[in-house]
Parts: sequence; C-alpha cells; structure tokens
Amino acid sequence: MNNPLASIALSARSETRLFTLELVRLLKEKHGSTVHLYCSGPQETSFYKERNRDGLLASINDADVLLPSALRTDLDEQSVVAQARKLEARIGCTYNMLAVANRHLGRGYALGGFHHPRSRASQGSTYVQMLHSYNEELAFWDREFREKGISLVLNGGKEAACMARAQGLPYRVLAGARYKNYHYWAWNEFYENPAIETAYQDGRLASVEEIEIREPYLSHVVTRSRFMQGTNLAGLAKNLLLTTARHGYWYVRGYKKAKGYYLREKLKYHFRQWQHYRRLRRLALVKLNALRVKRFVFYPLHLEPEASLQVLSPEYFYQLSSIAAVSRDLPAGVLLAVKETFSAIGRRPDNFYEQIAEFKNVVMMDPMDLGVDVIRHAAAVVSINGTAGFEAAAIGKPVIAFGRHNIFGFLPHVKVVAEESQLRECLREALTGAIDPEVARADGRRFLQAVVSCSFDMKQYDYVHLDRFDRQTVGDACDALCQSLSAAVPVSKGA
Repeated sequence: MNNPLASIALSARSETRLFTLELVRLLKEKHGSTVHLYCSGPQETSFYKERNRDGLLASINDADVLLPSALRTDLDEQSVVAQARKLEARIGCTYNMLAVANRHLGRGYALGGFHHPRSRASQGSTYVQMLHSYNEELAFWDREFREKGISLVLNGGKEAACMARAQGLPYRVLAGARYKNYHYWAWNEFYENPAIETAYQDGRLASVEEIEIREPYLSHVVTRSRFMQGTNLAGLAKNLLLTTARHGYWYVRGYKKAKGYYLREKLKYHFRQWQHYRRLRRLALVKLNALRVKRFVFYPLHLEPEASLQVLSPEYFYQLSSIAAVSRDLPAGVLLAVKETFSAIGRRPDNFYEQIAEFKNVVMMDPMDLGVDVIRHAAAVVSINGTAGFEAAAIGKPVIAFGRHNIFGFLPHVKVVAEESQLRECLREALTGAIDPEVARADGRRFLQAVVSCSFDMKQYDYVHLDRFDRQTVGDACDALCQSLSAAVPVSKGA
C-alpha cells in the first residue's frame, strides 16, 4: 500500500487518551489521515464521542467483542470448532496461544499469578465459549479492516495484530523503551523493533555524550511509590474503601467495569498484598550489601499475568521451572539471587516463595532493593523478557534470556535459551570470563544509543497526569511513527 497513513485503525488506550487525540489531530493535519477509533465498551466510546464534535475521528467503534462473546450459551460446538480451525490456519497460531496473553480467558496460563483477581469471564466461560469468543473477535477485525479500507493498525491487541498480519497490513504499537521516559513504535505485539538492531549495526546512533542507566525508568518509579503507600494498615484501609466506593459508583452508573472483576476478588487481593508483603519481608532476609562479597546470578521475578511475560513471551512463561533449571546448572560457589517485583505481591500461589527458598543455592532478596543496583553487582542476569534483562544488556552484564522476542537478543553478551539443554553452556560462558566485560560495556552503551535513536522522549508524561505533555512530544511521536513506517528492515512473523 502506497500510503500506510491514509486509513488508520487505532485502538484506544486509557492511559494515553488525551495524548492520542492530539496525535490523531497532527496525523490528520500533516498527512491527511482518516482515523477510525476502537474502544473497549460504551463508557470509553462516550468519552471520545463527546470530544469528537469537530469530526476529528472518522468513526468511533465499540470493539468490546471478545469477553462478552465468551458468555454466550446457545452455541453449536461442531460449527464453532470448525470455524476456529479455519481461522487458526489463517492467522498461523492456535487459539490457546492467543489465550496465553489474555488474563481472563487464559487465566490458567498465569502459573505464578494464581491469586490474580477472578472475573466473570474467567469463571463463567467454557472451552467452547472461549473458542467462540475468538471466532467473533477475529471476524470483527477481519471485517473492520476490509470494510474501512484500513492501511495501518495502531495499538491493537494480540488478535488485531494477528489479523493485520493475515491481511498484510503494517502494525505499530506504542511501547515503553524501559529507559527514562523514552518510547518507540514496536512492529508487532511482541514489542519488537528491528530498526534498533539496524541502528546498532550501521552506526546511526543518538548523539548523546553520556548515556547510561543510572536509575529505574519513570513509570517504574511512579508505580513503586504508589505500591508503598498501601503496605501499612492505613494504606490497606484506604485501598479497601476506595475500591469499594469506586465499584459502587460504577454499579450505580451502569458501567461495564462493574461487571468485570468481582468486588470481593479485588478486596481479597488488597488484603493478600498487604499480608504477602509482610511474609515476603520475613523470607527475603538477604540485602544487597550482604551479597556484594559473594558471586551470584540475579533472577528478578515477573508479574503475572502481565504483558511483559504472557504477551511478549508466549513460548516460555514458566518462572518456577526456569529458577529450578538455573539453580540446577549453576556451578559450585555461585548463588542465585531471586527478587520479587513489588507489583506481583499478593498474586502468587500459596507457598510460592517458600518453594523457591527450598533450593539450597537460592537466596531471596529484599523486594524493595532497586534492580539496577543489584544488576551492577551480579555476575550475570537471567530473565525471560523483563526490564532487568534490558538494563543488564545496556549496562554490559552477561544476560541469559529465556524469551525469544527481546529487543536486545542480538547483542554478543546476551545468550537466548531456545532449548533448556543450552542453559548450562550459557551459564558457563557468562561466569567463566568468556565474555570480555569492557567489550560488553561498550556494546551495551552502543545498544542503548540505538534504542534512543529509534525512540522519542515523552518527558514528564507519567500515565497518571494524563494532560502532562506538550505539543512537541506529540510531534516527536508522529515523526517517529512516520520514520518507523518508512524503514525497510525485516521483522519476525510473530506467533
């Protein structure tokens, strides 16, 4: 297609709703784009309709198809299965692979997030209903893309990305670069961006004098602060009251949100979070200061269910299994330091932490130690697809990655584990001096410069104060999108 910006299917995101409207305005002014917006329910649809009096958006569509379809009961199993097999063949992956990325229909795949709050869709749908829901979701996007002559899909979910690929349409999604407040336009639902490797290889790098990771990226700092406010009794009481009041308001107003997660599940989660935080602090006795004099490999846990695990790494999302495998293959005298991510506290299965603590060569770290500080003192970092892997790669530490879609997997000091039988050799290379630390540090700086070169800075925008952005940032996002669409580099097919 000659002009991918001609007709855009844009999926709304609540955390960037005001920013999105300004981006659409600029796309229309500079490129004459026709933008069709897709929302997740009547409340979000109404929000944009109220702000579309000038006809900025060509259409505003309710795309809340998947979960409502999962509760339909009058289904013919044979026809549902037959249609599902046809669509699976067309998109190139199974519906079960799609479900891995969904925290409702694929709740069972969140192996380390058993206590994530339950919803009506997760509890009330059968296997056939799940198949039907994906039939309806994929058919919806297939129809919308064709009828509206879509030339570009922006910010769509997994299903929209699969159908875009099936129709040969370009797809982009806004992704955090995990460095300061930089963002880039990823080329698929795995947040891959092949332009980063191209920039790294051919020298088209950001002209930055000093570039290195000194602290966590902005959104991590914001969410960490909010989590800490709920770790005492006063914070617990506040969370319980606010959640009850908010749910009651949604119910009285007839909002769709009131029919999603059960209120009792949300309240139980707040209590478990408060309770498990205290339990973890009793188990996680090892502080970074005590580890500095020891040789250790760092394993930061992922939140489950969450995009950085089930969405970005559907081929491998087994955290307890990977910890056991690394523990088994570590040489004598090397510890495995496991640190929980604060946002996962309260979701883990019963005895999850105690089971990890049973490994003789594993130590549990204080969850509030900063991952960046731990990385600097570790001999190597093991991750599936987490921020710590990115930070370690940029710092120049040896990285062992179980995920296959990391944007740093091409670096010489990063070893991607495609088969578990490779793990022992990967650990040996990381721990025996086979990786030159000076070369790795130089490669890491070069990689970080490549990321910045392919990104734009959202500056003070923090996903909390939604109007805290300037027009220059919107312009930078628009320019980065255009640059991304004009880049002639290969991208993986996805799964």
